Amino acid sequence: MQQRLDRISALINEGYTLKRGRGFDIQLHNSAGVRRNPLNPWKSPGGFSWIAFFFPSVVCCQIREWSYFYWIAILSLVSVVLSSIMGSDQATTGGTILSFVYGCLFPYMRYLAIKEEKEEFSVVISFFLGIALTIGAVIPAIILSAIIGVG
Repeated sequence: MQQRLDRISALINEGYTLKRGRGFDIQLHNSAGVRRNPLNPWKSPGGFSWIAFFFPSVVCCQIREWSYFYWIAILSLVSVVLSSIMGSDQATTGGTILSFVYGCLFPYMRYLAIKEEKEEFSVVISFFLGIALTIGAVIPAIILSAIIGVG
């Protein structure tokens, strides 16, 4: 992770700008103002974080990136609606895509959290808090599923 952060820092020192947009939108622009795509793990200086891919709730809790839990709530609700319409479970696809997005964006989010001097939670606290927040995020979808009879 430190190598990724160092590459991002080197770009910032070369005149690049990195800022947070709405939600999980991370904006990386070169000195000419041209935006670089942080969602391409092969061309992005931040690379891809496998830890963030497999454990997004933990790493997002650790750096206090709450947008992940909002997206889990939205995706789980959309999944219930799509499942009721199409008759198939869409949660796995949406969850995998969301994990990929956070795997790509996490190095930038971590860099911004360090620059913003956010106080981080320990890994142990992040693990349990991540589980609790994920459960809390899917409760509305569980209730909706029970109401419309999906699953």
